[in-house]
Amino acid sequence: MKKNILQLVLASIFLCSTFVSMSQSYEIRTHENEMGYIEVQMKETDGGEALPETTDDINDITFAVRWPSSYSADLDFLCATQTYNMTDPANSRLTEGIYHYRYYNASPSNFDCPENWIVDTWVTITTFYVSSGSGTNGIFEIAPQNFGISTLNWQILEDGVPPIIQREPTINGNVSGYTYPTIVYDFVWVGGATGMGNEPDYWNIVGNWEDQCGNTPSSGNPPYQTSENVYIPDVSAGSNYYPEDFKVSVGYAFNCGYLKIASGAHITVPDLSTNAGTFTYFNVAENAIIEGALNLFPLGHVTVSGSTTINSAGGIVVQATSAGVGSFIDNGTITYGGSGTATVQTYLSNSAGVGSFDIHLIGPTVDEENYTGTGTGAYLEEFILDGVSTYAYEWDESVVSTSAWVNLTSLTDEIYSGKGIGLSATDNDNHTLSMTGALMTGSVSSPALTYSSNHIELISNPYPSAIDFDGLAGTDNTSVVENKYWIWNPVTNAYVARAAGSGGTQYVQVGQGFFVETKTGGGTFAFTNARRAHSNDAFRGMVTNSLTVIAIGGQEGYKDEIIVRFDDYATSGYDIAIEAKKWESQNNDATQIRSIAEDNTELSINVLPTESLYSGMTSVPMHFSCGYNTEYSLSFFDIESFEYGTEIWLEDKQVGGDWVSVNDNPDYTFTATPDDLEDRFVIHFFGPTGVDEFGIENTVNIYSYRQNAFVRNNTNEVIKMVSIYTLSGELVQEVNTVDLKLSKFWVSNNMGYYVVRVITDKNVYTNKVFISK
Repeated sequence: MKKNILQLVLASIFLCSTFVSMSQSYEIRTHENEMGYIEVQMKETDGGEALPETTDDINDITFAVRWPSSYSADLDFLCATQTYNMTDPANSRLTEGIYHYRYYNASPSNFDCPENWIVDTWVTITTFYVSSGSGTNGIFEIAPQNFGISTLNWQILEDGVPPIIQREPTINGNVSGYTYPTIVYDFVWVGGATGMGNEPDYWNIVGNWEDQCGNTPSSGNPPYQTSENVYIPDVSAGSNYYPEDFKVSVGYAFNCGYLKIASGAHITVPDLSTNAGTFTYFNVAENAIIEGALNLFPLGHVTVSGSTTINSAGGIVVQATSAGVGSFIDNGTITYGGSGTATVQTYLSNSAGVGSFDIHLIGPTVDEENYTGTGTGAYLEEFILDGVSTYAYEWDESVVSTSAWVNLTSLTDEIYSGKGIGLSATDNDNHTLSMTGALMTGSVSSPALTYSSNHIELISNPYPSAIDFDGLAGTDNTSVVENKYWIWNPVTNAYVARAAGSGGTQYVQVGQGFFVETKTGGGTFAFTNARRAHSNDAFRGMVTNSLTVIAIGGQEGYKDEIIVRFDDYATSGYDIAIEAKKWESQNNDATQIRSIAEDNTELSINVLPTESLYSGMTSVPMHFSCGYNTEYSLSFFDIESFEYGTEIWLEDKQVGGDWVSVNDNPDYTFTATPDDLEDRFVIHFFGPTGVDEFGIENTVNIYSYRQNAFVRNNTNEVIKMVSIYTLSGELVQEVNTVDLKLSKFWVSNNMGYYVVRVITDKNVYTNKVFISK
């Protein structure tokens, strides 16, 4: 009965309208716009008389949108109801045969036409979204005349006076292949914000955003929550500003739910030209669709928790400069549509001294888009540096030598993902290597590693983010390799070593090649998504009872380092599982130091028994060699990692005289020549005297050294948070969950007093510390 009443009302409206035959004709359709919404559009196709203008009145618009009832979907208004005054009289989903539908008409009648029309140009009447159901091949269409309770009608009055021009629009086009439910974007970028405090390209300025219907965001804030969906359209014809800066305090995180970057649009995370030296975390909690570009500048870290779809060439660009490298982690899947590719860069500083054999250790950073081999990776030709002669080498484990390099010459050689090679040029200049293809994700296995001769293999990080070496070598691949690496640093002309958690950085950067020591039986080195991480740089890691010595001097940039530490599981000889042998520099004039184990093994990481630290004096020979007659320096770091009362002294046998207290003088300057005896230095350790520095046992000690604050947990309490403030109360840094026995925090370059506050699961500890240069 209700259906018949509605039909009767509509029929009455139709009969009361004066029908005037004109030559105009109209078309109507459903259409999917670039944001993924369903629009109902109309256009005038004849133009025999004046087109609808803003001075004309609309008397009625009537249509229904239908879709197969098998979808279990529903259609809802999104916006444009204020513009064309469309309403849903039934206010619910209706059913007719095999279809669900919703019926719409204009209410109230006689309102101004909101815009001037142009012949053969589609005009959007209203916009909808599919709010329920799920599918990828949906059809949503205008229902034919007299379908269900609806008519298909368009009525207009020129200049607001009769006669009423009435037409039945012709249905021309529908939405098919539609993925639903619809993603509703809460924030749409417009850019160009002006006024005090506003910047036209800042993400965190609300004036750069509007909601999905073109209004000011109701929250009054820019997007920052994981429940808020973001759309970046092409605004080249508008403000022509895109999100290129996330400028806030260091380490700030920006969040959104779904992210779509339209063709012609881009996001840059962050813009180092105005945000130099900081880093930004950008978290996408749902899916990311990239039809434009997502640019990750150095120190820009992006995590996508859902799936990532790349539909454009260079859709993701992980950039590298002398400042560092960007980082991208996906926790779903990555798919490529159309011409979709990604680009990952590797920055090679001072690629080689002219005529020398300096090399960079690198590997494939993508699966090349034109790759046709039997595995993933890249052909050797993709490693050619632009405009300069390039030389490539691979390491041969079967050669009994500490320099088992083999020249690679065939451009069709396959360099598989996870394999490392040496790359160099001879122009002594900086270069940026770019590789374009598919980002590596999921489980990746290196080529087979062998154990036959020198037991050393060169592999590389295949992901567009750093990897946690300690987890990969110390847990996942313990049957294949020792828990150690060596990485050549072409800037300092020395190898950086890490073993059993001490030495070089825990995180191996994007595209970085590194040497590993194989175990009997060999196998493949397994990379997994779980070991990916965002990392800013390659700083050393600090452990308890660990002394780092850095030698600097000779040629500009020449530097070398060793680590001497104490561990309960160490012996006085070479311990393969926790120590790293010293690898000589590839340059004969390099500045080098090494420590000598009791069995005369030369080490870059020397681990001694903890008991020896507490049994009188422990003396560690340290050899030094150089290439020039000039001034050098030894700098000692992490002295504060030792228990209070530990004394460390440096003996210079060539100079003689008194030993130098490293505790009081952590920098020692001296003159040396290439002809000096190498066994010049000895480091002497005297264990703690038993005096309690703080006079309180079973507490949390807070103290400082140079530019760092230290927290030593002598209790059974669990540290939850550490906060550092200026004396005026400004928060400098806040770190959650740092439950370590000894934690180190960089505070500031500015000398002065700071307040450190430590919150445990039981107490709060506070102390004032002094930060010096």
